[in-house]
Amino acid sequence: DSPETPPHYYSTSHAQRYSSDWLRNLWSWPGSRTLYRIRFHLFVNIVWALVVWGMFNYIPAFATASKSFSTLPHSLTAGALSLLLVFRTNSAYERFWESRKLWGALVNLTRECARFGHTVLTGLDRDHYLVMVAAFPSMMLQHLQGKENAYRPDKGTFSEKQRAALAGLFGEADIKILWACRHRPFMLTKMMSGIVSKAFTDKEVLNKRFGGVNPCGTPEERFHAMVVQSQLTAERTHFEVLTKEFSAIYGACERITKSAVPASYSRHTSRFLSLWCFTLPLVLVKVEGLAVVPVMAIICWALFVIEEVGHAIEDPFNTHTMDAQWLQHGREDQLMIEASLMVLKLDVMERLPATDPRVLEETNTELLTSLDYHIGDFHSEWKRAAPVSEMRGASQPSENGHMGAHNLEAGIGGHLAYPDANNLNVVVSKE
Repeated sequence: DSPETPPHYYSTSHAQRYSSDWLRNLWSWPGSRTLYRIRFHLFVNIVWALVVWGMFNYIPAFATASKSFSTLPHSLTAGALSLLLVFRTNSAYERFWESRKLWGALVNLTRECARFGHTVLTGLDRDHYLVMVAAFPSMMLQHLQGKENAYRPDKGTFSEKQRAALAGLFGEADIKILWACRHRPFMLTKMMSGIVSKAFTDKEVLNKRFGGVNPCGTPEERFHAMVVQSQLTAERTHFEVLTKEFSAIYGACERITKSAVPASYSRHTSRFLSLWCFTLPLVLVKVEGLAVVPVMAIICWALFVIEEVGHAIEDPFNTHTMDAQWLQHGREDQLMIEASLMVLKLDVMERLPATDPRVLEETNTELLTSLDYHIGDFHSEWKRAAPVSEMRGASQPSENGHMGAHNLEAGIGGHLAYPDANNLNVVVSKE
């Protein structure tokens, strides 16, 4: 691809929306996973409504008694039942949304660690640290999910997407440690800290980065030593802050997974709802007749689904849906966490903006590289290829002390200069 024809760019995928696909929702109703989960409860209430209609028509004593049943009790308790269902669903959705925010924070943290690790660390220290960062989302998700999780129909240790995201990352020494530990996300954070600690105390690595440091030499050497010391302190501190954020995220996710909505609240809501629906045909049959059966089917479906949605999204890391409308879009994962594992791995292990063709060629087939490189080499190449005379002209302020408007337009919206790798001439493209 040339600068005139940039390559295709894959933008961020969008979540499925329901603003205009009501017809598809109705069409996929029979295959709804939520309907499948409430099928027995719904079936019992429909059969009971049919039995009540039969007794009303063929047992005179029951018909006489049912005419005295008032709808007032159901009217009085409907508000309380509605509040219970709403509070139950809202509490579950709060857990769902908090989980999504935590996963978003993990995505941001993973990319920030990749950026900072690429910038500060070098050589094998950098590669090993990046491996820990790239593996963390998959290992944390596996830690939060049990073997009974629907993501793993074969009850394996990892799902297929988790295995794909972990492929090629760990060496034998890493696997031996992780498979023997009690808490894998915690162990990964300890391994990250260990790598950073070794990198910041290795004299050979430090000398390669900063050269000879003499805090007792000339004023220039002492100033250089102070700059190096402050930089090392800031970098090490930032690494520790990032590692601490990993611990905070998996701790918050564990809290959501291990803490359920209080059982007494859920049980009371379920009992109240069952009793309310079970007695409703007794007061409707004298008005609706045989129509009480479809009326009860609709009412029970609506109420039972509201309750079931609260149960379904209560533990977001162990919840997915198999509805047809999601499967045909490949989005059976409600939080989109499994789908993002491979994306995060590729983001972390990407070597750009490295410019060494040997590094880029090696990483086309291998995740790790044995070659060292500096992430700022692209800037050095840009400076060597930059039209210095034009840049100086563009950087001269105008009479009023501001940059010339024509220079800003040339740099932003006009012409973009690309260096030609063969002869370092300037190739100009218009966008």
